[in-house]
Order: sequence, then structure tokens, then C-alpha cells
Amino acid sequence: MSFEIKDQIVFLYGEVEKHEEWVEIGLSIGKIKEVEGVVNKIKWKDFPEEKTKAKEEHRKRIFKENKEKILGEYDVVIIGGGITGTGIARELSRYDLKIALLEKAPDVAAGATKANNGIVHPGVAPPKNTLKRRLNIRGNALYDKWANELCFKFRRVGSLWLITPRTLEKYRKYLPGPLYTLTLKYIFPWLVKIKGIRNGVKGIKIIRGKTIFDMEPYITKDAVAAVYVPSTGIVDPYEVAIALAENAKENGVEIHLKTEVVGFLKEGNSIKGVVTDRGTFLCKYVVNAAGVYADEIAELAGAREYTIHPRKGVELMFHKDTGQLVDHCLAELLYPQHPTSKGGGLNPTVHGNVMWGPTAVEVPDKEDVSVTREEIEFILEKYSTIIPEFPKDQLIRYFAGVRAPTFTEDFIIRPAKWVKNFLHVAGIQSPGLASAPAIAKYAIEQLRKMGLKLKEKPQFNPKRSPIPRTEELPVEELDKMIKENSKWGNIICTCEMVSEAEIVEAIKRGAQTVDAIKRRTRAGMGTCQGSYCTIKIAEILARELNVPLQEVLKERGKLFNGPVRGENQ
Repeated sequence: MSFEIKDQIVFLYGEVEKHEEWVEIGLSIGKIKEVEGVVNKIKWKDFPEEKTKAKEEHRKRIFKENKEKILGEYDVVIIGGGITGTGIARELSRYDLKIALLEKAPDVAAGATKANNGIVHPGVAPPKNTLKRRLNIRGNALYDKWANELCFKFRRVGSLWLITPRTLEKYRKYLPGPLYTLTLKYIFPWLVKIKGIRNGVKGIKIIRGKTIFDMEPYITKDAVAAVYVPSTGIVDPYEVAIALAENAKENGVEIHLKTEVVGFLKEGNSIKGVVTDRGTFLCKYVVNAAGVYADEIAELAGAREYTIHPRKGVELMFHKDTGQLVDHCLAELLYPQHPTSKGGGLNPTVHGNVMWGPTAVEVPDKEDVSVTREEIEFILEKYSTIIPEFPKDQLIRYFAGVRAPTFTEDFIIRPAKWVKNFLHVAGIQSPGLASAPAIAKYAIEQLRKMGLKLKEKPQFNPKRSPIPRTEELPVEELDKMIKENSKWGNIICTCEMVSEAEIVEAIKRGAQTVDAIKRRTRAGMGTCQGSYCTIKIAEILARELNVPLQEVLKERGKLFNGPVRGENQ
């Protein structure tokens, strides 16, 4: 193996036997203090050489076909329609700029944004001296304003981290008898609290005795102490991204779906245009918020400063009937942590379900959202100690998402070192959701420093109105709406009480697939998981989009080609 260093970016070359070794080497180099990025070009035994070459050839061919087809001129082009890209687009729409957001999927929030547990983390976990830590604290604080302006569901439920006899089990032999109990009950909770205080998290409390069970009556009875962090919140991450996208669009941002970036037009060390499979978007600045593909986009721009090593997380979703069992985001603190777990636990959702997870497993494939029986059993076993009597038979769905960490394990939000108008917004893994409002503001400040002129426009409208929900409307108001439009009375999804009118409105707002409807209305997210309403939704899509039923997509494939219960929520 060999390496080279350029401007504090380390490039690695060579071959290893296993993907695990590739990850281990990259992480080892990424821990070195002065290293700002690791580009890991080492190949492992089963490296997908042919697939990689085929992708490169495809991009070259599409680039050649579309580079001369000019679709418009923009001040800023944002690549990626997850919560990071839509957040930046919405915050940039405050200014007198022409902006385009490009997303290769048929909807925004179709990647990691749709497949996480929706926790707005408080900021205790990120290590000191990291951008994660700074933006997590600031982003968490900004969520109230975002929720108020954009009208998405947001609740500050707080975290309750349990300390039990299992918490320091590996160290019990060094703490004999009463000393172990004393450490668990009085010393360890303070260590957790002090870390949070140092990070800037406010309101942390240490809870003991009856107070723990008053807060959470169903948790394990062997909890000897707990750390309560009130600022933890919960959202539907895809609802946030959709709200951001809708508000950005209302304020002038052009959102181009099913638009894949295949290359760039360059003049010297500046980008002049973003080439896609639909044509070229001329631009002054580029924001790379492409998630797991951020490293590949950077490579196409001649700005490769990091490698994404995909890390899969599996989540389990339980029926709303279990919602009464969990009021806070619950976790059992265990040290050292399991190597394939991020920590995780049980948390409520804004719609009343309970989620278990996630796992954290390094995978070689950025599209690997498979879920195995072993992964489900691992989660059920690992987290069952939190609420031993939890009704596991109420599981209604399992799904996976792929995080986008770099080998430095921190957010990378900075101007490219070798391309002067290209902004990296990469490595956005947990607490990326919690940090999103702050990431957007930080990215815009970087663009300002790069030379982008920011003049606020007086007509900016920060407000966004959500689609009314039949289930939540007062009876008198619903009756009036049905008289004006009978579609409000035609219930398509009986589990979630979603009407035809809601689905039609979602289509008007840009939904073009069954899963896009699901994310906007919750149709198909109930007990039967779409068994009874999927075909009805597809028929409405076909009618409203004026396409044959067989051309309606579920998400990435034809309507009925893939599994239902195992796909991403």
C-alpha cells in the first residue's frame, strides 16, 4: 500500500483482503489530528470493479449527450434533495438569487432522510472540537422556529438515559461490591451530565428512585439512576424536508427531480455548469449536498477530498397501540458500546408509534437497505432490556437507511481546496437531522465568504401551510369541506384516515409516486401497511398524472416489483 498527502488530504492506494480492512485503515488515518480528509482508493478482494467502470462509462456517455443542452443560468445549484439540500435551498431563498436544486430520485427526502428515527438530538454525544458538536447544539435550538414557520410536527419529548447494573458490566471486576453500585448511582451519571454541560447542553438532570418510574412507568425496574435531557425532540425527517422544499419552491427555488448529475463544465479551477442527464445548468456556485454520493460528485468536479464509507442502520416500527408505553426517547447506557450499534433505544414518534433501533453496520454498497432476520432479532434482543414486557408482536414494519460518514467522522462543510466555487456539505450523518437548521446557515455563511452576494428580498415568505389531515379536522369543519368537495369524504386509507382530497393535494404539490404520497399523507403507514389502499392510491396517481396505471411507480421501481413490509418507511 502507498499514500500521498496534498493540502492535509491523505490519498490511500493499494489492495486489502476485506472491506472491513478498508474501513479500518481509513478510520485510523482519519483520527490523525492534522488530517482534514481521507480519500481511500484502496481496493478489497470483492471490490465491484465492473460496476464502478460501468457507472463511469454511463456518466461519460450521458455527459457527452447533454453538455451542450443549456437549461438555464443560476447563481447557485444545489445537488441533493435530502434535509441538508432542501434546508440550504430554503434558507438561500431568503435572498435575491436564482437557485436550482437537483435530485436524481423522483422525490425529495428519498435517501437517508426518509430512513432514520427522527430524533433531534440534544448535543451531548458529539466529541469536543468537532463541527458536529457546534452545529448540533445550534440546530437543536433552531427547530422551534423552523417548526413554527413550516408547520411540521415537532415535539420536545426529552431523553431519559437509563443506568442499570448492565451499564458498566465489563468493568464490574474493577469495582467490587458496593463500590460498583455507588459508581452507577452517583459517579457515572455525573460524568454524563458534565460531558453534556461542557458541550453546551442545558437543563440536564440526574434522576433517581421513584422519579424515574413516575416519568416512565413501564421501564425496567432495575434502573438505579437516569440522566434526563429535556431538549431532545422528535420529528418526521421526511416531513421536514418536504416542508423545506415546498417553502423553497414558493420562494422561487427551482426543484428538478429525476435529474442526475453526471459531470461539470469547468474553466480553469472554476465550475461553469452542472451537467445532468437532462441538460446543463450554468451556475456561479455549486453546493454538494449529495449524501452518500457526495464523494463521487466531488470526484466529477475535481474536488475529491474525502471518501464516504456507507454505514447501514436498521429500525423497527411498532403499532400505535404501543405509544402509551413510551413518553421519552429511552436508552440504556452501556459501556463499551456494541461495535455494530450506535447506541440507540426506544423512542416515540410524532404520530404515536414507537421505534426501536438503530444498528450501525459498515456496508460496501451505498444502496444496501436490506434487512435480515438476524438484524431484526439483534434489535429485539438488544433493546428489550429497556421495557422487558414490551409487546414485540406489535411490530408492523422494519426498514434501513444508509448513513454517509467520512473517515474523519465529522461534518465537512467548507469550500473545496482545488475548485474555487464548489462548496462541500458532506459527511452529514447523525446528528445531521438535529443540526440541519444550523448546517443550512453555516453553509450559507461559507458561500458568503466565497464571494456570493447575499441581498435579502422583502417578499420572502417564511410560512408554509401543510396539507389538512382529515383525521385531525374538527367534525364541523370536515363536514363543510365535504359539502364543498366530496373527495374529503372518500377515505382511501382507513388505518390512517387519509382522504382522496389529501392525496390529490399531495399530487398537486409534487408527489409523483406511491411512496411520495405516503410521506405527505401517511396513506399506507398504518396497521395493514398499504395492503388495502396501495392500489387505490396508484389509481388516483394515474388519473391525476394522466398516465397508465402500469407506469405509476412505488419509488425506485415499478409499483408492485418490490416488497412492502421490508422497504424503507
